[in-house]
Amino acid sequence: MRTWAILGLVVSLLAGTVQAGREWDDDRERYQKPKWKQKDYAVIRSVQPRYEQISQPRQECRSEWVTETVAQPAGPHYGGTIIGGAAGGAIGTQVGKGRGRDVAIVAGTLIGAMIGNHVADPTRGTASAQTVNREVQRCRQVNDYQQQVRDYQVDYEYRSQVYSTTMQRYPGEPGSRLPVRVLVELDD
Repeated sequence: MRTWAILGLVVSLLAGTVQAGREWDDDRERYQKPKWKQKDYAVIRSVQPRYEQISQPRQECRSEWVTETVAQPAGPHYGGTIIGGAAGGAIGTQVGKGRGRDVAIVAGTLIGAMIGNHVADPTRGTASAQTVNREVQRCRQVNDYQQQVRDYQVDYEYRSQVYSTTMQRYPGEPGSRLPVRVLVELDD
Protein backbone atom coordinates (compact mmCIF):
# COMPACT_ATOMS: atom_id res chain seq x y z
CA MET A 1 0.00 0.00 0.00
CA ARG A 2 2.84 2.33 0.85
CA THR A 3 4.39 1.68 -2.54
CA TRP A 4 1.22 2.75 -4.29
CA ALA A 5 1.07 5.97 -2.28
CA ILE A 6 4.68 6.82 -3.13
CA LEU A 7 4.11 6.03 -6.80
CA GLY A 8 0.99 8.25 -6.88
CA LEU A 9 2.93 11.11 -5.23
CA VAL A 10 5.75 10.88 -7.82
CA VAL A 11 3.28 10.86 -10.74
CA SER A 12 1.41 13.91 -9.42
CA LEU A 13 4.70 15.81 -8.87
CA LEU A 14 5.77 15.09 -12.47
CA ALA A 15 2.40 16.18 -13.85
CA GLY A 16 2.57 19.41 -11.85
CA THR A 17 6.08 20.13 -13.14
CA VAL A 18 5.00 19.60 -16.77
CA GLN A 19 2.00 21.91 -16.28
CA ALA A 20 4.16 24.59 -14.67
CA GLY A 21 6.60 24.39 -17.59
CA ARG A 22 3.73 24.96 -20.02
CA GLU A 23 2.52 28.01 -18.12
CA TRP A 24 6.05 29.43 -18.10
CA ASP A 25 6.22 28.96 -21.92
CA ASP A 26 2.84 30.72 -22.27
CA ASP A 27 4.12 33.65 -20.17
CA ARG A 28 7.28 33.92 -22.25
CA GLU A 29 5.21 34.05 -25.49
CA ARG A 30 2.92 36.63 -23.91
CA TYR A 31 5.89 38.90 -23.12
CA GLN A 32 7.31 38.51 -26.65
CA LYS A 33 4.07 39.51 -28.38
CA PRO A 34 3.56 43.19 -29.17
CA LYS A 35 1.73 45.10 -26.52
CA TRP A 36 0.08 47.80 -28.58
CA LYS A 37 -1.00 48.32 -32.20
CA GLN A 38 -2.40 51.52 -33.63
CA LYS A 39 -3.40 52.73 -37.08
CA ASP A 40 -2.11 56.12 -38.11
CA TYR A 41 -1.24 58.02 -41.30
CA ALA A 42 2.08 58.96 -42.89
CA VAL A 43 2.67 61.48 -45.68
CA ILE A 44 3.86 60.24 -49.06
CA ARG A 45 7.08 61.98 -50.15
CA SER A 46 7.69 60.35 -53.54
CA VAL A 47 6.39 57.52 -55.72
CA GLN A 48 8.57 55.98 -58.43
CA PRO A 49 7.10 53.24 -60.64
CA ARG A 50 9.51 50.39 -61.41
CA TYR A 51 9.08 48.74 -64.80
CA GLU A 52 9.79 45.33 -66.24
CA GLN A 53 9.92 44.29 -69.87
CA ILE A 54 7.45 41.57 -70.85
CA SER A 55 7.73 39.43 -73.96
CA GLN A 56 4.52 38.44 -75.72
CA PRO A 57 5.06 35.89 -78.50
CA ARG A 58 2.77 35.99 -81.53
CA GLN A 59 2.54 34.41 -84.99
CA GLU A 60 3.43 36.55 -88.00
CA CYS A 61 2.26 35.05 -91.29
CA ARG A 62 2.60 36.06 -94.95
CA SER A 63 1.39 34.54 -98.20
CA GLU A 64 3.46 33.88 -101.29
CA TRP A 65 2.71 32.31 -104.63
CA VAL A 66 4.70 29.23 -105.65
CA THR A 67 4.91 27.80 -109.17
CA GLU A 68 5.31 24.05 -109.31
CA THR A 69 5.03 21.31 -111.90
CA VAL A 70 2.47 18.62 -111.16
CA ALA A 71 2.41 15.28 -113.01
CA GLN A 72 -1.06 14.29 -114.17
CA PRO A 73 -1.67 10.73 -115.19
CA ALA A 74 -3.55 10.20 -118.44
CA GLY A 75 -7.17 9.14 -118.03
CA PRO A 76 -8.53 5.98 -119.65
CA HIS A 77 -9.87 6.23 -123.22
CA TYR A 78 -12.65 3.71 -123.82
CA GLY A 79 -13.62 4.82 -127.33
CA GLY A 80 -10.61 3.16 -129.02
CA THR A 81 -11.09 -0.01 -126.97
CA ILE A 82 -14.76 -0.34 -127.94
CA ILE A 83 -14.20 0.35 -131.65
CA GLY A 84 -11.17 -2.00 -131.76
CA GLY A 85 -13.13 -4.77 -129.98
CA ALA A 86 -16.06 -4.44 -132.37
CA ALA A 87 -13.76 -4.53 -135.42
CA GLY A 88 -11.87 -7.55 -134.06
CA GLY A 89 -15.13 -9.38 -133.34
CA ALA A 90 -16.37 -8.67 -136.89
CA ILE A 91 -13.15 -10.05 -138.36
CA GLY A 92 -13.37 -13.09 -136.05
CA THR A 93 -16.81 -14.00 -137.46
CA GLN A 94 -15.22 -14.43 -140.90
CA VAL A 95 -12.80 -17.08 -139.65
CA GLY A 96 -13.63 -20.70 -138.85
CA LYS A 97 -16.82 -22.76 -138.41
CA GLY A 98 -18.67 -24.06 -135.34
CA ARG A 99 -16.78 -23.90 -132.07
CA GLY A 100 -13.71 -22.55 -133.85
CA ARG A 101 -15.74 -19.61 -134.99
CA ASP A 102 -16.77 -18.78 -131.37
CA VAL A 103 -13.13 -18.92 -130.27
CA ALA A 104 -12.12 -16.73 -133.24
CA ILE A 105 -14.79 -14.13 -132.32
CA VAL A 106 -13.61 -13.95 -128.69
CA ALA A 107 -9.93 -13.82 -129.71
CA GLY A 108 -10.64 -11.20 -132.39
CA THR A 109 -12.61 -9.06 -129.93
CA LEU A 110 -9.80 -9.15 -127.31
CA ILE A 111 -7.01 -8.48 -129.81
CA GLY A 112 -9.04 -5.75 -131.52
CA ALA A 113 -9.76 -4.08 -128.14
CA MET A 114 -6.05 -4.04 -127.21
CA ILE A 115 -5.02 -2.64 -130.58
CA GLY A 116 -7.83 -0.04 -130.51
CA ASN A 117 -6.83 1.07 -127.00
CA HIS A 118 -3.20 1.47 -128.05
CA VAL A 119 -4.07 3.35 -131.22
CA ALA A 120 -6.44 5.72 -129.34
CA ASP A 121 -3.82 6.57 -126.61
CA PRO A 122 -0.24 5.91 -127.75
CA THR A 123 1.21 7.94 -124.79
CA ARG A 124 -0.58 5.91 -122.15
CA GLY A 125 2.54 4.98 -120.18
CA THR A 126 3.71 8.58 -119.81
CA ALA A 127 2.08 11.17 -117.62
CA SER A 128 1.64 14.75 -118.70
CA ALA A 129 3.10 17.59 -116.65
CA GLN A 130 1.17 20.71 -115.80
CA THR A 131 2.47 23.96 -114.28
CA VAL A 132 0.34 25.17 -111.36
CA ASN A 133 0.48 28.33 -109.25
CA ARG A 134 -0.66 27.96 -105.65
CA GLU A 135 -0.67 30.16 -102.57
CA VAL A 136 1.52 29.10 -99.64
CA GLN A 137 1.32 30.65 -96.18
CA ARG A 138 4.59 30.93 -94.24
CA CYS A 139 4.49 31.71 -90.51
CA ARG A 140 7.11 32.45 -87.89
CA GLN A 141 7.02 33.35 -84.23
CA VAL A 142 8.05 36.86 -83.22
CA ASN A 143 8.23 38.48 -79.79
CA ASP A 144 6.59 41.79 -79.00
CA TYR A 145 8.11 43.56 -76.01
CA GLN A 146 6.28 46.02 -73.83
CA GLN A 147 6.99 47.66 -70.50
CA GLN A 148 4.70 47.05 -67.57
CA VAL A 149 4.75 48.50 -64.05
CA ARG A 150 6.12 45.85 -61.68
CA ASP A 151 5.79 47.80 -58.40
CA TYR A 152 6.27 51.25 -56.85
CA GLN A 153 9.19 52.56 -54.80
CA VAL A 154 7.53 54.72 -52.12
CA ASP A 155 9.21 57.14 -49.72
CA TYR A 156 6.96 58.30 -46.87
CA GLU A 157 7.39 60.37 -43.74
CA TYR A 158 6.06 59.40 -40.32
CA ARG A 159 6.82 61.52 -37.24
CA SER A 160 9.73 63.33 -38.94
CA GLN A 161 11.33 60.05 -40.02
CA VAL A 162 11.56 59.11 -43.72
CA TYR A 163 10.97 55.47 -44.61
CA SER A 164 11.14 53.64 -47.92
CA THR A 165 9.24 50.58 -49.13
CA THR A 166 7.98 48.89 -52.29
CA MET A 167 4.26 48.48 -52.92
CA GLN A 168 2.38 46.43 -55.52
CA ARG A 169 -0.42 48.99 -55.88
CA TYR A 170 -0.22 52.70 -56.55
CA PRO A 171 -0.33 54.42 -53.10
CA GLY A 172 -1.36 57.90 -54.25
CA GLU A 173 0.16 61.26 -55.16
CA PRO A 174 3.03 62.79 -53.13
CA GLY A 175 1.58 64.83 -50.27
CA SER A 176 -1.37 62.51 -49.75
CA ARG A 177 -1.88 60.38 -46.66
CA LEU A 178 -0.81 56.75 -46.46
CA PRO A 179 -2.31 54.48 -43.79
CA VAL A 180 0.36 52.84 -41.57
CA ARG A 181 0.20 50.41 -38.67
CA VAL A 182 2.27 51.44 -35.62
CA LEU A 183 3.56 48.63 -33.43
CA VAL A 184 4.98 49.27 -29.97
CA GLU A 185 7.03 46.56 -28.26
CA LEU A 186 8.94 46.36 -25.01
CA ASP A 187 12.64 46.99 -25.35
CA ASP A 188 14.53 44.12 -23.67
